Amino acid sequence: MNMISISLIKPGVLSRIVSIVSAVLILIITLPAAASEKIVTQETLLDRIQIEDILIRYYVDISAGSGHNLSQYFTEDAEFDVNGMIAKGREAIAKMYGGLDEDNAHVGSRLHMLLNNPIITVEGDTATVWAIWSGVLNADINKPPVIVDQGREYSELVKINGRWYFKKRFITSDSNLPPVWKETYKPRKFR
Repeated sequence: MNMISISLIKPGVLSRIVSIVSAVLILIITLPAAASEKIVTQETLLDRIQIEDILIRYYVDISAGSGHNLSQYFTEDAEFDVNGMIAKGREAIAKMYGGLDEDNAHVGSRLHMLLNNPIITVEGDTATVWAIWSGVLNADINKPPVIVDQGREYSELVKINGRWYFKKRFITSDSNLPPVWKETYKPRKFR
């Protein structure tokens, strides 16, 4: 038999072989996952910044109590799904925001919406976004802020005349579900 005995291989050579084999195995395992994610390019970088800006402005408007203006971020025929309550078209979206009563808001307090961990994929004039949102309540200047609710969102956007708009938007709560959505809520996964 022509088997090489491991004991005949020099110690330094064996450790290099193990290192090389390990590196090759890691590369083989991670290549399919890396290939499935879109890489940011110079062409998509500006679009990603513009999409992040629309998301930030959207949540700043929510925090400022400007819900009635949020339909401007949607296409005319957009679909908006909040915890299973669905509005189709700008007019219906504006009506949905206008119909959210004070029982579902933190009246007399300052609520800030934070957006975290956005995954933005741009392909030409379409894009998708997945992110986590958190509502942070500042009830009193002498007390610490409190996270009062949190959830996830998934949006599909289109670029029209150089500006990004939501075409489909899905928002789902993961905690402290407001009463207005108790009837329509269904657990969902977007990623």
